[in-house]
Amino acid sequence: MEPIQSYENTFVVQQEECDIFNKMMPAAFLRWAQQASIDHCNHVGLTEEVYKQTHTAFLMAKVAIEFFAPVYAGQQLTLTTIPFSPKRAMYHRICKFCDQHGSLVALYDSRWILVNTDTRRILRQPPQEMNFPFLLPIEKELDFSFEKPPFEKVSHSCASYSLCDCNGHINHTRYADLFCDCLDPELIKKHRISKMVLVYHHEIPFGNPFDISYGYKDNQLYVAAQSHEKACTEGAIWLQ
Repeated sequence: MEPIQSYENTFVVQQEECDIFNKMMPAAFLRWAQQASIDHCNHVGLTEEVYKQTHTAFLMAKVAIEFFAPVYAGQQLTLTTIPFSPKRAMYHRICKFCDQHGSLVALYDSRWILVNTDTRRILRQPPQEMNFPFLLPIEKELDFSFEKPPFEKVSHSCASYSLCDCNGHINHTRYADLFCDCLDPELIKKHRISKMVLVYHHEIPFGNPFDISYGYKDNQLYVAAQSHEKACTEGAIWLQ
C-alpha cells in the first residue's frame, strides 16, 4: 500500500489554548503540530513499538512558525502535516493551519533528528527495519535566522513535572510558553506575535535547574535557556 504522504486533522480551538485576549497561543499551535506528526507516523506504521525495537527516537532540532491572522477560541482549524525526505541528518516536516474558509492562518516548519537512544548519537540514516516512508522533495522552508542582541538573566527555575514529557526532559513545546512569558505586557497589549523560532541545542532533564535570559532589539525578543552554564534552547519572537 502506498504510504500517505500527508495527514489532515480538523479541530476546534479550546478556551484553555487561548491567552488573555482569547487568541490561540503559539504553544498550542506547536502542540497540535506535534500530535498530528505522531498520529501521521502511527498511521504509516512508525509506532512507539518500532522506536523501542530499533532503539531510536525523534528529537526536535528547531522549529519556526509564522502567524498570518489571529485565531480565537471556538474557531475551527484544519491542520495538514507534510513530512519530506531527510536532508543529511535532518528530517523536515511542515504543518499548514487553515481556517474554515481555507485561508492560511499559520505555517509551521520543523526539523527533527533521529537518535539512537542507547548511544545518544544522531543517525544519518534510519535503521532498515524502520521502513521510513516519507520521500517527498522539500517544497517549503521558513527562515530560522534571528538577531542575538545583548541579554541578561531574568529568572531561575527547574525542569518541573508540568514541563516534562515521557522522554524525561522539557517538552519542546513548553519552551514556547516559557519564552512568551518573557514578553513585556504593554507590548503584547499593542502588538500581535507574527513569528517564533526555537532552536534546541541540549535537553534539560526532569528536575534540573535552568535560567532564562532575554533581550529586545526593535520588534524582536531574543530568549535563551541555559542549564549548568550550558546553552540549551534559544530563539526569538517577533511582534507586529
